[in-house]
Amino acid sequence: MSVQPSDGPGLDTDQLPLNFPQTFLPDRRLLGKLLVFAEGNGGGDKESIGAATGIPTGKSTGKVEPMIHYARGMGMVRASRTAGVWRLGLTPLGRIVRREDPFLSEPLTLWLLHLLLSRRWGREAPAVGVADAWFAFFAEGRFRLGPRFSPSEALDFLTARHGEKRSLKSLSTLVPRMYQEDSSFAAIPVLTLDASAQETVFVRGEAPVERAFFPAYAACLFLLWDEQFSGDRQLAFRDVERETRLLSLLGWSDAQATRWLDWMADKGLVQIDRYTGDAVLLRLRETGEVVDALYSELL
Repeated sequence: MSVQPSDGPGLDTDQLPLNFPQTFLPDRRLLGKLLVFAEGNGGGDKESIGAATGIPTGKSTGKVEPMIHYARGMGMVRASRTAGVWRLGLTPLGRIVRREDPFLSEPLTLWLLHLLLSRRWGREAPAVGVADAWFAFFAEGRFRLGPRFSPSEALDFLTARHGEKRSLKSLSTLVPRMYQEDSSFAAIPVLTLDASAQETVFVRGEAPVERAFFPAYAACLFLLWDEQFSGDRQLAFRDVERETRLLSLLGWSDAQATRWLDWMADKGLVQIDRYTGDAVLLRLRETGEVVDALYSELL
């Protein structure tokens, strides 16, 4: 089902099942427990993992496997499953998060995990996501759904994309609810509720254009670069952005992106050539170095 856990620099590259959450939101506390378990390259069936971590599990469902899938999609864990037995290991990102933000309480951490969960999977056409409901809402849907949308519009959007599926109604409410629940990702304003609207309306936010957050976006860029353009040391930023939908995920204009690109150049992460008009990036650092510096701008 998945690549074997390893010590390589990248992400678990498998696409997740469309309805992998079942009905469960990503719970920061439970994800933190899973990172502790994966740190020791832990393994077992879902019942034994539940017993070891305290993550609830049931006879037919439970939160263990959804949390594993969330952690994979967010780039923190690699996992393989054979005959119902999981083997887990931390990625380099998972290790730095486990060490520096074990309770997943920093908004910087949550923004990076959100971006990775919402990323494109491969370079198939039409484009699909690692966790496709998230990719649909936050990469493709920024223009197709618009800056504001209702629950019914969210369901219609997913139905147009995937056809009539029983799981879509739950998914269409679960994804926005993730950003409303304190135990999940409410600490970052990816989607907020319009309090002035008579009916439920979700409003998109943008990633902070702040120096403290720039290392998270740099880590995301380098991880996506490895995943999508592994053979290239030099790329036009426009090509990277177009293929990965990075600016759509961030909710940024070109001018906002320029501030971040200039920061990366100042930090020696990339060299930027703008002689052709568009920014062409030459990588000067390895991905592991960039990931290790994730929290470097926090006071």
